[in-house]
Amino acid sequence: MMTSRDARGVVPAMAVPLTCFLTVLFALSSWGSFTSTRFPYLGPILVAGLLVVGTGISARLLRVHDAVVVLLQVLLGTIATGLLVVQHPFPVTGGGRARVTAEMTEAYVAFNPFDLPMSGSEVAPYLIPGGVAAVLLADVLAVSLRRPPMMGLVVLGVFTVPFSIIGAGGWGGVSWVVFALTAISFLVMLRLDRAQQLSRWGRRLDDDLPVVPAAGPAVIGVSAVVIALLTPAWLPSPNVSLPGLGPGDGDGPLRVINPTVGLYDDLRRQSDQVMVSVTPVYGDTETPPSYLRVGALTKFTGTEWTSGNRDVPSDHSGVATFEPPMSDATLLGDPTTYQLRASAKFQSTWLPIFAHPLEVTARGPWRYDEDTLDFMSTEGRDQTVAGQSWRMTAAPVEPSQERLLAAGDPGVGAPPGMTDLPLLPDEIEEIALERTAGQDRPFTKAVALQNWFRHSGEFTYSLERDVGSDSAALLDFLTDNKVGYCQQYATAMAVLARELGIPARVAFGFLGGDQDEDGVWQFRGRDLHAWPELWFEDIGWIRFEPTPAAADTSEPGYTTGALGNARNEPDAPVPSAGTSVAPVPNRPQREAPETPEVADTGTEESNAGAVWTGLGIVALVGLVALAAPAVIRRRRRTTRLAGDAEAGWSELGDTAIDLGLPWTGTRSPREEATGLAPHLQDREPMLALQRIVAAVERNRYAEHRDTAAIGDDVRLVSAALREHADRRARRRARLWPASVFRRPPAPASDGPVARSERELISS
Repeated sequence: MMTSRDARGVVPAMAVPLTCFLTVLFALSSWGSFTSTRFPYLGPILVAGLLVVGTGISARLLRVHDAVVVLLQVLLGTIATGLLVVQHPFPVTGGGRARVTAEMTEAYVAFNPFDLPMSGSEVAPYLIPGGVAAVLLADVLAVSLRRPPMMGLVVLGVFTVPFSIIGAGGWGGVSWVVFALTAISFLVMLRLDRAQQLSRWGRRLDDDLPVVPAAGPAVIGVSAVVIALLTPAWLPSPNVSLPGLGPGDGDGPLRVINPTVGLYDDLRRQSDQVMVSVTPVYGDTETPPSYLRVGALTKFTGTEWTSGNRDVPSDHSGVATFEPPMSDATLLGDPTTYQLRASAKFQSTWLPIFAHPLEVTARGPWRYDEDTLDFMSTEGRDQTVAGQSWRMTAAPVEPSQERLLAAGDPGVGAPPGMTDLPLLPDEIEEIALERTAGQDRPFTKAVALQNWFRHSGEFTYSLERDVGSDSAALLDFLTDNKVGYCQQYATAMAVLARELGIPARVAFGFLGGDQDEDGVWQFRGRDLHAWPELWFEDIGWIRFEPTPAAADTSEPGYTTGALGNARNEPDAPVPSAGTSVAPVPNRPQREAPETPEVADTGTEESNAGAVWTGLGIVALVGLVALAAPAVIRRRRRTTRLAGDAEAGWSELGDTAIDLGLPWTGTRSPREEATGLAPHLQDREPMLALQRIVAAVERNRYAEHRDTAAIGDDVRLVSAALREHADRRARRRARLWPASVFRRPPAPASDGPVARSERELISS
């Protein structure tokens, strides 16, 4: 067992690295601004950091070269970080690199500095490697390079991260507790390092010498921590407003471009490119999301539907919280938080959101209209949603038919102007009244209109015929050709609803997307769609689906069966001669696979194999570390036994230390031999010990150095010491020699120096 005297060399070797690690860990707690709890990233950093620091301490005690120490730390730190973040030990190999790329991409998409704190798992792929790198860099500066004050640069870098991303407001999440703990730990590290440096000079000769080192390290430490904390407040932040590039000014009306221009062309192209990716983050992550609404058209001019003039105040920014439009919270389903990202192909000045948003967080020059909750760019085509990421929380509306049937007079509580119409042909109003005859409630009238378009068999879905949207084309669509695509059906039902006094608007966006293997919902160009939304008292805007069933659409559940229409929707009728129907409506139909899907276990097996390989490497390194002291001890013994008297004396001392016998390394040879003598019971080992002492004294103090080898005598004495030691001490000396971890004593004055002093005195 290692004695307290033996531990004197181990404790100083651990003090500076551990306090350095503790300092960085305290500083890293400032990254709690990014997450709701610190443990999801501090826990893995603690595990990987202890491995890095422990590797450094062990390797330095084994007197491994500093360059090799750093390489070992990098290797083991990388393996540990890979296992903790992506469950793969080699992030630089093909499989590991793919997993790292996927994790980093997902974390980048999820990260939003305007929506903090976030879940720890979302930003862990960035925080954990960054934290482990900070621990490694600090250990290299403070211990390997022996420049502890320079470790303040690492603290500066760690504190800069929340400041530069979040901003200086509220200290960027850095509390005074974190500052105080970091400063105290940093000063303790400097104090321990100075004490360790002073200890190399040996024992103090005067007890009156100051115990505390000079004030220099304290001044350096305090200055470094203060600079690390305060400097980021003056650093530039990403959200800097420059003239002409900010979110705009003034409270006047915001003119927006008609977003339906080009919708028909986009539908015709049936693009398979992903326009918007939606990742469920919290809440119901299993249920497919509803239609993704880009915007709403609220004004019918008689020739087209437009967004109208919007009065959007400057304080209606892209970061907003909304109250549900209805007083009865039971009408809302469970809220779900989504992370959305638009592709570079989606050049829209409108920000897609789900219906009934509760919270929206979008960076950039976005403002929302309070009446429609449309988010629009204040810079027009100069700033689109392409390549942008944003986050929102929405709750689906789940009103029952009974509640909708009980809705009061149409228009109660609706935004103004939602029933306005220009002068239209009288036939359009007559059609509205005819198709809703016998219905006395707003909801049943709306369902009757939807059923007429969707279930009567009179209308046909087709992308081959652009019938226009003015009043003449609308009347022709309702009476004669009755062939069109989603925009015609949505605008026609909205106009008829307004003719009946029901507030209506046309929404446009995407049908429900497709889910990939990672659970991300992808909305493609072929998913573009338009649909009407009608307002009901104390419920708000409700979606309807008049587009025929052949368009791969489905009517809302609260409308099914309201007037006796069955859930088994009939196929759309075959068009009359001369009219071509798009064989593939809004979305291309996918052919069923010929063979059943088989779960791909190859990736899981390879990942499991990689994890076991990484754990095997860590175990192998651990075994090597356990065996290293014994190997190092044998190599030292072989070298010393072939050397001079000083080498043999060092070998004898290490043997005594390994066996737990008294040996200080600071006493004279005769005093050390006196401590070993009681453990030698035979005459020959006693005589050999006397010869060893005499050779060492001649080598140190004689005018001419004694170069005679004493290896045989050292072997004899060492064997005798081991023979009379107990079995436990012999086993410990062989497997875990304590001398390997012992700090070597200050070297004795070598021969030439001693001789020069002697000659000076004699002269």
